[in-house]
Amino acid sequence: APGFYPITYADDNGNAAGYDVAVFQALDDLLDDYNFTYELADKETMNVGVQAGTYQVGINSLFKTEEREKTYLMPENNMGYTPVGIIYRTADGPVNGFQDVYDRNLSIYPTQASGGIPNVIDNWNKDHPDAQLSIEKVSTMSIADSLAAVQNGEYDVTVNLIPVYNLFDAQTTAGLSISDPVDVVPTYPIINKDEAELAAAIDDGLKTLKENGTLSKLSEEYFGYDVFAVK
Repeated sequence: APGFYPITYADDNGNAAGYDVAVFQALDDLLDDYNFTYELADKETMNVGVQAGTYQVGINSLFKTEEREKTYLMPENNMGYTPVGIIYRTADGPVNGFQDVYDRNLSIYPTQASGGIPNVIDNWNKDHPDAQLSIEKVSTMSIADSLAAVQNGEYDVTVNLIPVYNLFDAQTTAGLSISDPVDVVPTYPIINKDEAELAAAIDDGLKTLKENGTLSKLSEEYFGYDVFAVK
């Protein structure tokens, strides 16, 4: 799916580009039996297409959810991590992490229950019994609304993916800043249910690319740092 720079997007010539695409190009080089071609589609078309078998694989910084694991095959090995940051009002001074949010008793804007952020907060709470954070989980949320709610003081912070925040223009994020990565969410391809052999090959290939340092190298190239090191 296009439009999620630097993970999946169309380059100036309209070709698929980004970190996820580069990972599959590396898999292509590794797997002799497979040859991948790329087609840009919106998220809904991608999801339906992979389910129907029009596409064998879908990539777009996707997290593992119960729903996705029922619908598609997803490898055990992740293809990357998407970094998560804390968005705050610049004037209130930097928020350096979740400990900061707890110590300063900052209110957190609700998050979408089906996204990757609830896991990030749950993991923090599991590891920090003395600094528990509460976040309301909602069925849908607008990111633009979350930014506005922090700007106008209704909430102190909102937690989101750094590449998502970076998609917004200067006007929408006026007066706001985002922290360095506080955590990362593992991302995976979705694979058509009938493609068990392909799924196994992708899983093995991702393991090899992780172990030989290719994924770290691609992360440095696309994100400017190694997301595998954040984890």
